[in-house]
Amino acid sequence: MAPLTSADSPSMLTGVEAPASDPVISFPELLIVEEKLRESFQRADSTIKDSCLQLLSSGGKRLRPLLTLQSAQCFGNLNLATIDAAVAAELIHMASLIHDDVIDFSELRRGVQTINAQQGNQIAVLAGDYVFAEAFRILANKHLHTCMSYLVDAIQSMCDGEVQQASDHFNLTVDSNQYFTRIAQKTGILLSSCCACGAASAGVSQTDIDSMGLYGMNLGYAYQIIDDILDFTGNPYVTGKPVAADLSNGNITLPMIYLLEKPLYGPWAAEILQKKELSPRDSERILQALISSEALDEAFSAALHCAQTAVASLNSLPASSAKTFLIKLTQTILYRKA
Repeated sequence: MAPLTSADSPSMLTGVEAPASDPVISFPELLIVEEKLRESFQRADSTIKDSCLQLLSSGGKRLRPLLTLQSAQCFGNLNLATIDAAVAAELIHMASLIHDDVIDFSELRRGVQTINAQQGNQIAVLAGDYVFAEAFRILANKHLHTCMSYLVDAIQSMCDGEVQQASDHFNLTVDSNQYFTRIAQKTGILLSSCCACGAASAGVSQTDIDSMGLYGMNLGYAYQIIDDILDFTGNPYVTGKPVAADLSNGNITLPMIYLLEKPLYGPWAAEILQKKELSPRDSERILQALISSEALDEAFSAALHCAQTAVASLNSLPASSAKTFLIKLTQTILYRKA
């Protein structure tokens, strides 16, 4: 995907009116998903059970099961297969979070101590494995074999993305094409698989499944780009992490890629990053450069383009409240604060 310029959309920093409020829709079906998640953890050994229940109770957006459910509802009423697919999708996401916290030595998630911080890495890895196993226990149902295929592909891709991100730490030659490949693996593929699973569980055509998958992938692109912008612009009390935390860990994201491409700013920024250890002053100077150079605006334009592509992929679907929600969701993601 070619870099977009700030001329492609209004500035993220000035002149943009965010939606007055996020779409407020009640999703009672998520209560069923939540209860099934709780039942999955109740079967575990007490240590793993308590740790997983604590993670569950700490909250979360439940974006993946919501996408699964709403994608199915674009084509009709929910069925039990869709509910199970939504539960499996969230279990896979939760398992990946548990393992990510071990890899990243994270001590907090959503303001609560991580499993590895409380119980050590061994218990955390085993807890993540248990949650993955629970997902596959559900997906082994004969009605969910297609969903299993999509979600297995997602897990493999997520692993590839993590390995690639680790190998690219402080790699200042990463370009936007490599970035989009990486975020497709790390973020886009699971959202895409959730949408495809929802459509598949509704028994629709492969064309409709592919349209939903395309929506999920582009939504994932937009979500991750905004996440990477918030690494620099977000309020630490809202995002739960310090400013430029990802950059301090060596992750070169789209705003920095655009900054490094600027003849005026690139060599200066590269000299700072080559130290591989950023001071608070360095982070502040880079943030100011990202604003002055319009690199943040360019990154937002890229996210906007992805959101527009996601919406366009729904054009062939019949009108429904679920379709309307998915369209509004792209706006919510563009203007989120955390």
